[in-house]
Amino acid sequence: MSVHPMAVVAPEAKLHPTVKVGPFTVIGPNVEIGENTVIGPNCTIDGYTTIGRNNIFSPSVNIGQPPQDIKFKGERSFVKIGDGNHFRECVTVHLAEGEGHSTIIGDNNLLMAYVHIAHNCKVGSNIIMSNCATLAGHVEVGDRAVLGGFTGIHQFCKVGCMVMIGGMSKIVKDVPPFIKIDGNPARVVGLNAVGLRRNDVSKESIASIRQLYKVFFRSDMNVSQVLANWDKLVDVNDPNIQKFRAFIEKSKRGVYKRTRKTGGSAEE
Repeated sequence: MSVHPMAVVAPEAKLHPTVKVGPFTVIGPNVEIGENTVIGPNCTIDGYTTIGRNNIFSPSVNIGQPPQDIKFKGERSFVKIGDGNHFRECVTVHLAEGEGHSTIIGDNNLLMAYVHIAHNCKVGSNIIMSNCATLAGHVEVGDRAVLGGFTGIHQFCKVGCMVMIGGMSKIVKDVPPFIKIDGNPARVVGLNAVGLRRNDVSKESIASIRQLYKVFFRSDMNVSQVLANWDKLVDVNDPNIQKFRAFIEKSKRGVYKRTRKTGGSAEE
């Protein structure tokens, strides 16, 4: 283990022997950190926090502080972080609110400078959150989503997989998978066709998702009407189509439906 002499690591903390800790970093007694994780200078990692392997923490990252929630009364809650994540400068991740609850981050995410992940959030894997993107409490973000800089997401909202959110967007409802959304107020602006290709979605599945996009976002049918005619309108055998429907049916805040009219193609 390589711990700088000017770092403060609680004796009770559990660090793999391959962990590296920079100067002026403070690590609390209930922290566990996996192999080959690098923690830069001036970081604070506290609370009941578990961190996996091969993570990188740039200077001044702060993990495991109490949630910014007046309901929190000091109960035992957790931060759970997977493998291969990169936390850039001044990222903050807070403990959950509620006894035994967790704030969860998956694997291979890039969280750019000043990203904030609030209490009880669930962040998937292979996600990019650009500078100053902010998740309020209980937000969920699906795998391979991209959040533009200064995006703000309202508490309890869900963002589907392979979504692209434009910078400075204000998200107050659930964002279905596979789309691009932008603005304040936010509007659907197209299918995330580039993201689908980059994530190796098959041509056949992309064609099915394009048809779904036209039916769901471009038609005059409301959500209930689309679901009532689902078998006639879309490729029900495509796993990505099934994933889209499951997201819609589980939504509690309602989903973005109408598109913003633009001069270009909805699939650009």
